[in-house]
Amino acid sequence: MRVRAVIGWVGVGMGVALAPIGVRSQGAVGASQVDAATRQAVVKLGGQLMMAGKAYDYDRQLADELGPRLTGSDNYIKAADWAVGEFKRLGLTNVHKDEWEITNTWEPEEWATARITAPREMRLHLESDGWSPSTPKGGVKGRVFYLKALTEEAIKTGAPDIKDAIVLLDRDSMEGPLLWGKSLDLVDMMAKEGAKAFLLGVGAQDNVPVMFGLTGNNGAVAPVPVANVGKEDTLLLRRMLEKGPVQVEFSFKNKVRDHVKVPNVVADIPGTDGSGEYVLIGGHLDSWQLGTGAQDNGTGAASVMAVAEAVKASGIQPKRTMRFALFGGEEEGLLGSIHYAQMHTAELAKCAGVFITDTGASAPTGWYVYGRDDERKMLEALKPQLSALDAAGISDDGRFTFATDHGPFLVQGVPAFVLWTPFEEYHKIHHKPSDTFDKVNQRDLNLGTAVVGITALTVADSAQPLKHYSQAEMEEQLKKIKEYDEYKDMVDHKML
Repeated sequence: MRVRAVIGWVGVGMGVALAPIGVRSQGAVGASQVDAATRQAVVKLGGQLMMAGKAYDYDRQLADELGPRLTGSDNYIKAADWAVGEFKRLGLTNVHKDEWEITNTWEPEEWATARITAPREMRLHLESDGWSPSTPKGGVKGRVFYLKALTEEAIKTGAPDIKDAIVLLDRDSMEGPLLWGKSLDLVDMMAKEGAKAFLLGVGAQDNVPVMFGLTGNNGAVAPVPVANVGKEDTLLLRRMLEKGPVQVEFSFKNKVRDHVKVPNVVADIPGTDGSGEYVLIGGHLDSWQLGTGAQDNGTGAASVMAVAEAVKASGIQPKRTMRFALFGGEEEGLLGSIHYAQMHTAELAKCAGVFITDTGASAPTGWYVYGRDDERKMLEALKPQLSALDAAGISDDGRFTFATDHGPFLVQGVPAFVLWTPFEEYHKIHHKPSDTFDKVNQRDLNLGTAVVGITALTVADSAQPLKHYSQAEMEEQLKKIKEYDEYKDMVDHKML
């Protein structure tokens, strides 16, 4: 999942034109429409996923055997090839790589070294931020300037101090209603004012740097070097700056390749009704490199594959096609899912629902529905089955509206759901070296995967599909959950 900071943003990538959205006249799925055959099928599928589900083993293979999966890297390509092979082995149809192009790929080539040089010497816990350029030969050296507020006014006032400085930003700097597109404008503004580099003090407890991706949106390389600093080191730098000037130096080398083809992986279990309608079960395959991406988003990708395996193993034949999609480039701005929505706009009218998993492997609470009453009604019809998994909760919380791969479908009016799990444990490891397989609980992962499978199957088998929103209805939906300003900011910046 993309970082969602206190400033209330999340980045998205390649522009996708908002084509006219087809509106279906059918009403939402109601309780009476979950017929006996569907109830029997979802119970069978849920049992298969809980008792014999393969999500835990799939995640182990992704995290431990394939390792971190930076978009477009060798590891990512190996993971995509592995997923293609597994879908084919399971007997799915239409198994293919759906390629798109990223502006740049990025990988660390030499790990960072960093220290305070004045008023005294001390090591800094620091890593290169994603899509930062390498530092110049000999590293970046200079004085630190702490920007107290990431605003145009503060930058103009501080311009003399920003010039030739290493600018420190932290969560306090970025507190407030600042939007992601606007924040990129302000970072560019500081670079034009002559900032040498940026230090991002958004790290976790225990001085662990966190991959933040402040300037690498859309796979574009940042204008100057950007580094992530641990929390305690950030607080130390701020205290030292209160007493007088502080000098630091840091160095790292990154490998950048431009205009690289990146595959999504797509596969189908064909529906029996021949309508061409489908539900899409998806998650992102890419991860950051500090850990092995076991939870972000190995668990999501593993759930996608495990649902496919369980449907085949249980012999269930859905009415609508069940499509399984593993997207790349999510961490760089939902690039793979935006590509899919852009390149397959014509067939989105036949998409009965999108179900995304990207919230880690804690025991599920239910679903995020982003303000849609018809989706809420459908889930209430499933309450007996979801309650059995302690996952009948429904949330309209808009914080994650553009935080993962449902976003490009939601803005096209497609019914879109994201699995709701508690975030307390997830945020302790999110984008950190500790995102490893040992944190994954098999029972909890199976529970979440079962919720995804039975909900998607219910929509696949429903007599009446959920409505597709018009653009006007979609915008009203976003206003209802207080996310319209973020949507407008991204559209204005050609990020969605």
